[in-house]
Order: sequence, then structure tokens, then C-alpha cells
Amino acid sequence: MLERITFYIKKRLVAKGLLFVKKNPGAIKWGIIGLGNMAEVISTTIDGHKNAIVHGVASRSIEKATSFAARHGKCKAYGSYDEMLKDPNNNLDIIYIATPVMQHYAIVKQCLLAGKNVLCEKPITYSSSQFKELVELAKENNCFLMEGMWMKCLPTFRQAHKWINEGQIGKIELVKADFYKKELIKPELSIFDVNEGGGVLTDYGVYAISFMTTFLKGVPESMQFSKRVSSLGIDSDWQISAQKEKKRAFINISSNFSSQSKAAIIGEKGSIEWSSQFNRTNKITLFDSYGNQIKEFVYKYKYQGFEHEVEEVTRCLKSEKKESVLLPLKESLDTLTVIDQLKINQPNNNF
Repeated sequence: MLERITFYIKKRLVAKGLLFVKKNPGAIKWGIIGLGNMAEVISTTIDGHKNAIVHGVASRSIEKATSFAARHGKCKAYGSYDEMLKDPNNNLDIIYIATPVMQHYAIVKQCLLAGKNVLCEKPITYSSSQFKELVELAKENNCFLMEGMWMKCLPTFRQAHKWINEGQIGKIELVKADFYKKELIKPELSIFDVNEGGGVLTDYGVYAISFMTTFLKGVPESMQFSKRVSSLGIDSDWQISAQKEKKRAFINISSNFSSQSKAAIIGEKGSIEWSSQFNRTNKITLFDSYGNQIKEFVYKYKYQGFEHEVEEVTRCLKSEKKESVLLPLKESLDTLTVIDQLKINQPNNNF
């Protein structure tokens, strides 16, 4: 909570032009498409990074783009995505896309065809088939492509991998993730609009699915699930049980319930627990097989942790990588493959 309060204080200072970070020569030039809340979060994070700069922003409304640009270094504003992508003078290094999910595929494709590197909010596309096409297009155009699954860039997530690789918990037996929010329904938002790909699964529910496929190391061999469709016609609750080889996973997702959103990896010799909210927490804890706490890892964030996603993109582009080792494209594909299966296969036990 403190990190969020600190972030919004910084956000206000940026908006008033009172917070300025001197940029290093060769700072990565970012273009921003889709100027909503997440674009504000990422742009404020970039404003605080010495090796990154918001260089251009695009909206279908020039007024919105101009207002947004004024809050982020008075960069260039564009009244269309196409105008920004075709501007020969902006020299953008990467485009960040934060539009509703149903628009991702077309915009990412447009950027890749223009030869631009891309970071796109999660889920990066609505289906795995769309994503496969974009991966091939990125290769053909020699472009970097990454999904904005920022939790995998966090020091806590990376520390968990370190403990697992060191054998601290032995062979993984169970993956557990709960993601609960009691949403204030605002029908005008894309998450509540079935035509915009609305629903909990393709919003924050994707974090739980990505957590599962990451630690199962791929798509489950079998899944059982129940779901609830709300009166808006969108999915609002899921219970998922999955298995891959000898590993099991139990996932609960809800947009109608207030509770702890924790996650855990349980092995034969111990376990690792992510504090709530697991996708953004700055604390994980290591336990032995008897439930005794062994270690606690806590890391202080500057910009709610989003600085680590910006840093990973910067590292990849500076080293001319076309794919992140922290967010490999296969893991994004695995997540989308599971979501496809959950959307297509209708369970008999809806609740």
C-alpha cells in the first residue's frame, strides 16, 4: 500500500512538472498507444528512469494525446496511431500498447509491420492463433516482442525461481493461486463489455493462469473447471483444477469476492508463498516441509515494481535481444493456449 501511495505522489509531481529525472545519452525512446490508466502508470515509471523517455503518445483523440503528452515531458502528441508509426522523425525504439484486449492483435501487427519493437499489455492477444501469427511477424521484421506480464520481472518472482533452482523446496507437487477482487461494476469499461473481450479471465485472471503455466512448465495435460457468467454476459468466477505429469494446480478467480489473493508453490521439501496481491507483492516467504518459516525476501519498489519491467525492456533493446528471458514468448503462448481451452470447452457444472 505504501508503494502505491508513493507512486501516486510521484505521478502528481510529474503532472505538475516538479519531478524531473535527467536522461542518459541513448535513452530508450518509448511511444505510447492507448492512453488510459496503465499508460499513465508505465509513462510515470519511464519518467523516473534514466535510460528511458516517453518520446511520443498516440490516441484517437488529439486532445487526449496533447493532455497526456503535457504530463510526460511535453513529448509529441499524435491524433492517430498510424500518424505516430509513419512519422519518419520520431525514431521510436519501442511501442507500448495499453488498449482493450480485442484491439491488441491489430495494433501489435500494425507496429510490427512498421518495424517497431513492441511491449503489449496482458493478455497480448485474445487467442493463441493470433499470438502465433504475431511471433512469426516479429521474426520476419527483426522486432522485439514482449507481453506486459510484469510480475515475472519482479525481484520476488525471480527470487522464487532462484530458491526452486537451488532445490530449496525439492520437486514441485502443487501450484496454488487465488485472485479475488470485489469489482465496482462500471459497464462503460472494457472489462465489463463482452464485445471488448470483457471478463475476469482476460483481465487480472490471466495472472493466475500465467502463474500456473509457469510453474507447471507448460500447458496442463488435463483440466477440470467450473465458471460463473454474470448478468452482464461475462465470466466473473472460475475454479480450475489442472495436472501436468505429477504436478497439480488449484486456481480460484473471482470479481465478486473480497479476500486474500495469495499464491504458493508447494514441493516435497518445502514451499514458497507469495503475499497478497501475489502478482505485485514485494514479499515472498520460504517454508520447510513442516511449515516452519526459513527465509523471507522483501524488496522495496520505487514505481510499484513496474520499473523492473521497464528495466527488462531497456536491457533487451540495449543488448539487441528479440525476446526476454524473463518473459519468454513460449510462456505467453502457454497462457493463451490454456485460456483458449477454458473459453472453448464449456463445462457441464457451471455454478
